[in-house]
Amino acid sequence: MKLTKLKIHRYRGIAPGTVLVFGPTLNLAMGRNGTGRTTLLELISIILGSDFSGLIQEEFSLEYALAFPGMEIHVSARNVGRAAAAELEGASRGGGALLPLRTPEAATPLEPTLEATLQLDAPSSQIVMRADASGLFCEVDGQSAYSRSMHWSVLDRTVWTLIFMVAQYLAPEVKERLKELLRRTFLLAPSRFDEALGMFEQIGNIKYAMEMQGDEVFPLGLMALPTWMPAWLRARVEHSPPPDVLEFSHDELERSFLAKFVTLAGFAAGRLRVEVLEKRTYEDGGRLGFGRFSFHFTRKDGTELTQAQLGHGQKRLLSFLYYLDVNEDFAIADELASGLHPRWVEACLRELGTRQCFLTTQSPLLLEQISFGSAEDLRASLILCGVVLRDGREWLHWSNPLEETAAQLFEAHRTGPRSLGELLQTQGLW
Repeated sequence: MKLTKLKIHRYRGIAPGTVLVFGPTLNLAMGRNGTGRTTLLELISIILGSDFSGLIQEEFSLEYALAFPGMEIHVSARNVGRAAAAELEGASRGGGALLPLRTPEAATPLEPTLEATLQLDAPSSQIVMRADASGLFCEVDGQSAYSRSMHWSVLDRTVWTLIFMVAQYLAPEVKERLKELLRRTFLLAPSRFDEALGMFEQIGNIKYAMEMQGDEVFPLGLMALPTWMPAWLRARVEHSPPPDVLEFSHDELERSFLAKFVTLAGFAAGRLRVEVLEKRTYEDGGRLGFGRFSFHFTRKDGTELTQAQLGHGQKRLLSFLYYLDVNEDFAIADELASGLHPRWVEACLRELGTRQCFLTTQSPLLLEQISFGSAEDLRASLILCGVVLRDGREWLHWSNPLEETAAQLFEAHRTGPRSLGELLQTQGLW
């Protein structure tokens, strides 16, 4: 899945009417301090998870588009007063809307609405899901397919949860086509990789559990783990009484984050230690809990060190590789190059692979490793963050470069010896 477009009608101090398009892989937010680069990354994290629960007390109105194999999704999410809602409704939908089930009994200062339009290919079909204070309802190809009243806030549920709720009542052939979408979106947890050591500190606090119900195993906390780890944990405890501690060695899985870190850091070996925190007759329908992750490493001279003894750059490298092992589809990283050796920066960019990435940087190290295939790629991949004065007020202003500017940058970058960072500085864009 790829985020292709974002339109901001209202959100904090962002200039209303802001429209951004995104490239399918690299997206780089450029700008000075105070221009909202971190705010942009945090907003993208909210959008990709389609979880607006943290904004339940804030006024906002957003539209965004996502591309998924065989499907396009357009989402409108807002939490505004009634007068603003009517204005935005007409502006964004040309006056059209799904009819609500009933009129809410009492108006609240902010009235949340979530709407998702899914356009499916081969065969073509359109599903529209809408949730507001009056209820949850769905249309398939213009025909009413499901509706129900609700007595909880719309923003307490993610867009993906609402689509899942609706899908249970759709025709089997339609529900079947949504399975892959829902499987992928429920695993999305693209939190922001911060510019300090926040992610490194979070690893030690991760908790995960498996519950057995009949013959089925239900994972809890899956989104915090590398994609391969649940199967590894289950294999370790399924056929024997679980020990108090499990250990994973770097050479057990060649492509694991631990194997990559040991190689890049120049160590001889590395181990991940996982404690079994809870044991409740797992075989007979109980539960196992895991947590307190810790690392131990061996240098090539045989000396041992713990994760606490790693240097700042080593901690950032380890936690970023872990982050990529958790998030297969996206990466959202603030100041990725901070504290990293140039070779590690190059390795991290290589490890991003085909993920759609949203990065910020004030370091030329990152820009020295980046290239573009066309002026169109460059334009879609750069987001210029600045400040604009409008109606006597300063607004954060985000935009892609103008087509002419992108063409000039691409040609100069393609034919000249100067780095992208130097060219952006020449243009006054960085």
